Amino acid sequence: MSKSLYNKYRSQTFDELVGQESVTKLLKNAVKKGKIANAYLLVGSRGTGKTSTARILAKALNCSHLTEEGNPCNECDHCMAISKGSFLDLIEIDAASNRGIDQIRELKEKLEFSPSEGRFKIYIIDEVHMLTKEAFNALLKTLEEPPAHVVFILATTDVHKLPPTILSRCQRYDFKLGTDEQIRKVIVRSAKAEKVEFEEVALDVLVNNAKGSYRDAMSLLDVVVSGQMQSDKPEIITESEVRSILGMTSDAFVDSFVKALLSGDVKQSLELIYQVEKDGINLAQFVKQLLERMRKVLVAKVSGGDFPGFEAFSLASINKVISDFITLDRSIKFSSFPILSFELLIAQYAQTGITTPTNVSEPKREVVAKVTPMASVKKEAPAKPAVKVEAPSKVQEDDTIEEEEPSNSASEVEADMPASSGGPLDFALLKEKWTNIIQIIQSNNGPLAAILKNSQLLNLEGNTMNLQVPFEFYKDRVEDSKSKELISGAIKDLFGSSVKIACIVNGSVKKKKQVSADFILANVPAKEDAPKKESSSAKPPVNKKVEEIFAGM
Repeated sequence: MSKSLYNKYRSQTFDELVGQESVTKLLKNAVKKGKIANAYLLVGSRGTGKTSTARILAKALNCSHLTEEGNPCNECDHCMAISKGSFLDLIEIDAASNRGIDQIRELKEKLEFSPSEGRFKIYIIDEVHMLTKEAFNALLKTLEEPPAHVVFILATTDVHKLPPTILSRCQRYDFKLGTDEQIRKVIVRSAKAEKVEFEEVALDVLVNNAKGSYRDAMSLLDVVVSGQMQSDKPEIITESEVRSILGMTSDAFVDSFVKALLSGDVKQSLELIYQVEKDGINLAQFVKQLLERMRKVLVAKVSGGDFPGFEAFSLASINKVISDFITLDRSIKFSSFPILSFELLIAQYAQTGITTPTNVSEPKREVVAKVTPMASVKKEAPAKPAVKVEAPSKVQEDDTIEEEEPSNSASEVEADMPASSGGPLDFALLKEKWTNIIQIIQSNNGPLAAILKNSQLLNLEGNTMNLQVPFEFYKDRVEDSKSKELISGAIKDLFGSSVKIACIVNGSVKKKKQVSADFILANVPAKEDAPKKESSSAKPPVNKKVEEIFAGM
């Protein structure tokens, strides 16, 4: 049976470990100086080299010809036996399947026996966080004071699950995920040994999918090398082969889908997602690929530039796509019908109307012919009359809010607006699309959308949109910086122009008086046909048999 590549090219010395120089330097110095700890704790994400380091350390502690740098020689009998997995004094335990107290007790019984071959008996406990509470308690004293010939090496991906009592008894070493350059180095080194070459773009795909894990990178390389199909030159691996083998689509296809979604093109969006399903591409993998692509678009826009092909779409639109697909990524894992989740999302984008690309030039040409400046409105607008608030004359039946007609309605303000030749937006068009704007905000901030539904769009004064709200706390909520940014962003998505937000409180809106239950009950009218209450002296009707039972008492 052939070995997998991550086993075949596993690091055999400290110097061969990539990206963990801070850890290997400390361990080499400790081995050279003979300062060996009772227990080591190796912490890090999967595939970062914890198990490889544990085996190299076991070699170094038992090596017959240790190098001056502190590396094992890999030539003596002990080193070769550890490499082959036949060294009797190296015991590897998987805590995920041997997690109980009985296994730990059995381990403790064997500790007193001297090493069979080497100087030290090494116990490597992988995924140590899986041990039970009782097993940890049984291990505590042993970790603190093991026999002189015993060294424990614990490895875990979830260090926060370990009891503090275990942590305090170990020397801890943290392993980092690899950078793109470090992952690339490992792949190229192994590919060269396998006598295969990669196109640069194909290599980029592998590096991105490894996500910083050296073992994942080697596993992906193993799949690609053994499963390449389409190339005329088998020793050269192309991008299309890598994507086909890994179940991925092209970046251009992802871009087309996102653009169709943002443009509200339901037909094309559905056709593209059905093509993904038809090609046998895993939908969860497609979501991850889309998120990775949109991350690059987001970074480009936040950095002040633009991503090729996405210049026409606003930052708010990209943010929403990313947020929606993060939610979809969580839910699709547990869905028995994942394609339906995509269809619902596509329908949502079509209904909200937020997905029109921001084409700045065309809306401006259309607006110039319709919109008038509002400078004169400030000068000629009559002062608002004082509103007299009267106490309610009678009790209301509930505690809902009752609104009166505002003293100056939106229609009156619009009628007073003089015609002119230019402005940022067409107020009539803004008023027509006001429901769509609220729907956009609804998907990001439901409470703010509810406030806007109970508010009135008054007018546009230059670049300022005036809203009339019924209460002061509504005004505070709308004029919050985040709320303004959300409203302005929604308007920009539809019209390509930003506006400032201002609020006016309509003082004529009155709250209905709240009435206590005692007051209501005290004023409930008596029913005419209600029977009169009998006097206390009258004897209530009692069953005759009951009277006979208690007659002699």
